[in-house]
Amino acid sequence: MMRHSFFIIISLAYSLTAHAGNDDLMSLYERAVQASPELNGSEYALEIAKAREAQSVSKLMPQITATGNYSLNQFSSTRNTLTTKTPYTADYPGVRASVNLQQPLFDLQSYLLMRSQQSLTSQGEEELLAAHQKLIADLVERYMDALEARDKSQIITDELSSTEKQLERVKAMHARQLAMVTDLYELQARTETLRASLIDSDNDARIALEKLRELTGDAISGIQTARLDAVQPAPEGTIDSWVQQAGRINPQLQALKHAVEAARISINAYQAGYLPTIQLQLSEVYSDTSYNNQQSPPFEIGTAAVQATVPIYEGGITTARIKEAEARKKYTETQLEQKLRELEKLTRAAYLDMTTSPARNQAADRQLVASEKSRDAKKKGYELGVVTIVDVLNAEKELSEARKLQRQARYRYIRARSSLYYETGQLIGVELAQMNTLFVEPVSAGKK
Repeated sequence: MMRHSFFIIISLAYSLTAHAGNDDLMSLYERAVQASPELNGSEYALEIAKAREAQSVSKLMPQITATGNYSLNQFSSTRNTLTTKTPYTADYPGVRASVNLQQPLFDLQSYLLMRSQQSLTSQGEEELLAAHQKLIADLVERYMDALEARDKSQIITDELSSTEKQLERVKAMHARQLAMVTDLYELQARTETLRASLIDSDNDARIALEKLRELTGDAISGIQTARLDAVQPAPEGTIDSWVQQAGRINPQLQALKHAVEAARISINAYQAGYLPTIQLQLSEVYSDTSYNNQQSPPFEIGTAAVQATVPIYEGGITTARIKEAEARKKYTETQLEQKLRELEKLTRAAYLDMTTSPARNQAADRQLVASEKSRDAKKKGYELGVVTIVDVLNAEKELSEARKLQRQARYRYIRARSSLYYETGQLIGVELAQMNTLFVEPVSAGKK
């Protein structure tokens, strides 16, 4: 039920932002949520917890049983008289029916174990929500990796195209003895280096798409690119408020809190194993046979009783259970403390990354403009003979690096935003749709 409700929220958000053509975050998530074995496993784990809770509740409920017995009996005996012994045989059917009710009146251990299991069910619900959010965070991370790999191939392709044009120009100049042969060799070496790098980068881009395919379960032909002009606002509120929010909402943290509570209650439950249990017993019996199925006039017996059971010695199992529960509680508390520290660290880092994003983007944009001007100047300087071809190649390489840094700056913001909302337990629904607006369908040659 929870998974389907969650998916409805995702689908409604997706209907507002869906695009045709290449896949975006929403369309990929729509496919991933249906194909994820992790989500299925979390759902089944929750169903197991709910079933165990129902079993624990049943121990406190009345137990009613009905028993019916029909028998064919043969009675053989010897009747003694004053002078003789006469054999006697009788064949007769027998009917016995009973209804029994047992109701616990005092069973503290079963009651506390039921409460412990309720906490474990709540833990399962939080873990299912955490699995949804982890899937989104994993999807965003792999999507960014795929974009970076594709960008690298495109940037190398652009640099290779520019270098090949420069090579053709230098070849023509060398044929007229206007360029040195060393310049020609430098360009040829750089061209071959770029071609080799392009093979690896294209392969990395395909591998990145395969990692996305692992989440969706089917092939991915293309993904949308990030908008370089998209507004990337800093997070609202203070860094401490986000840390506090993570402590209140993060489903992984809440799951651990429920686990600690379950362990705490289970300690009390096993300690209650030293206490007696009291049970109400009601029964109604009808029979026309008595002891050893001897025939008798039909009779009914109604019984009401209270039974008390006092544990005296059970081989030390109660003590062992208490020690196990205490150790489990301490172990879960250490996990909780570790998660709290990790949450604070990751939340603060993501917040700071988002806060510095506008300045980082502006610096990357200025670096790209400066690199373009430097490259153009070096090309002009080479034609005038004031710089070497190595200077031109270095300027081209620096331009490629600036292009890569400009995109990585945008991707860093998206990763930070995904991390911030994931750690604070808000990476669902509307937030995923908002993040999806940072991407845009590339314009093909046939579009204007």
